[in-house]
Amino acid sequence: MKHLILIAVTLCSFSVFGQSNLTGTWNTGEDNTVIEITESAGKTTGKIKSSDNPKATLGKVMLKDLKKSSRSWKGKIYAAKRQKWYDAEITPKGDVLEIKISVGFFSKTVVWKKT
Repeated sequence: MKHLILIAVTLCSFSVFGQSNLTGTWNTGEDNTVIEITESAGKTTGKIKSSDNPKATLGKVMLKDLKKSSRSWKGKIYAAKRQKWYDAEITPKGDVLEIKISVGFFSKTVVWKKT
């Protein structure tokens, strides 16, 4: 019985530590833009913290309506070039975020790195 309890506790520990947190600062890889993802009052959002792009507006919301969905998050991402919001699925994988952006039947995946 002790062995079963030990195995159960060990498996639960790995699943808790294996999940990556979405909050933090992330480099988008474009114009040295850094997005800060925070959670406040039950809402998770991502805003521009810094950027080398002179057209970028600091504090602008780039990720919104984020909701946890099994191993990923689903929400909206702002495409500044097109000035539109698109559906996005964000999967944390250690020190990177894989962001799958969906537009109709097409999708594109970008990777942000933790700073």
